[in-house]
Amino acid sequence: MFPAARRHLLAIAFCAAPALPAAAAEFVVIDGGPGMPSIIEVSGPIVPGDADRFWKQSRNLDKAIVMLESPGGDVEEGLSIGAEVHQRGFTAFVPPDGECYSMCAIIWAAAKHRVMDRTSTIGAHAAFARRAQADGSVQAYESGMANADIGAFLNDVGLSRKAIRYFTWAAPDDFNLITPEVAQLLDIDTTVIDGDTLYNVEDRPTPGTIARQTATYMFLQGDCASLLGMDDAFLRQQGEERLKFGHQIFGGEVFMDRLPEMADRIKMTQERMALKDWCTAAAGDLHTDKLPLGISGPSFDCSKASSRTEHAICGSFDLWLQDRALGSLYSVIRSKGADRERADLTRRQRDWIGQRERCGADEQCIADRYNAWFLDLSLLGAGAR
Repeated sequence: MFPAARRHLLAIAFCAAPALPAAAAEFVVIDGGPGMPSIIEVSGPIVPGDADRFWKQSRNLDKAIVMLESPGGDVEEGLSIGAEVHQRGFTAFVPPDGECYSMCAIIWAAAKHRVMDRTSTIGAHAAFARRAQADGSVQAYESGMANADIGAFLNDVGLSRKAIRYFTWAAPDDFNLITPEVAQLLDIDTTVIDGDTLYNVEDRPTPGTIARQTATYMFLQGDCASLLGMDDAFLRQQGEERLKFGHQIFGGEVFMDRLPEMADRIKMTQERMALKDWCTAAAGDLHTDKLPLGISGPSFDCSKASSRTEHAICGSFDLWLQDRALGSLYSVIRSKGADRERADLTRRQRDWIGQRERCGADEQCIADRYNAWFLDLSLLGAGAR
């Protein structure tokens, strides 16, 4: 259900909108009160100077819902507003029966958190300019430069190639509508309000999300299972289940188009990161998605945790992963050393545990200690080969 407090806040916003001039966008800021986001209403056409006005209205806000009802307007101003919304982590919302077209749709898509109502109308088309004709009429024509700028911007904020084409495809006198179903197929994570029911992003996974999860399981199985002490067969099974799930929801043609793209993205990311960092980040992403990894704690038995540090590790999934990775590397290096080397390694490990314990329950301090000892162990392992 839509939370009562937020429903009340939005009702205030709807009632507070003043009569709007046709010449420029109107910005109305409504304070959300303690613990609630403020609301920034953006209504009317977007014209030169509006990006600066938006910044002045929003610069002191930590959290905000940007409510959009606009026919669009100036490309450069719209992209600047969209960049501000994206960078600030604001939520973009097209309210019930609201209409958001052209650059307004670009601003909505640029947000990291997007919300629409089942009755919202969001439409996108190619950017265009107007040229006066000899007979006094005005002709609209597509602007290649503006469309290139929009495409590059949407790529930077994370939209898929299919979504970018959809947003810049329709002719200047037409619109491609973004319904909840279209947004889902275009890999645009969107929260949808349908009457009194709120469908979160997790309730409406996109083909790209499921393809990313499938590919992540595949790469974890191949590259990270031994490092993080995970069961290889379990990861394979989970990857196969996500693959079947994607097929069931979207069909093979739609879903399988996403899988190679996501695998390529993961591979490129892997190449830029140390293996341990990628493995822990990838496992963390699946955990955030509330997907199983087959692990229930760090490398030690949390029922026997006795210190503040050990309890902090047991309470943090990220620290589980750090502990499991370090434990695997320590075991490998120790198994390869001679008796004297193993004794020295054991002594250094005890010294490190002492350093870690001095962190108390400070999770960042504990993570720093893990990273430092993992690096030292990696160098020891390289020297032993």
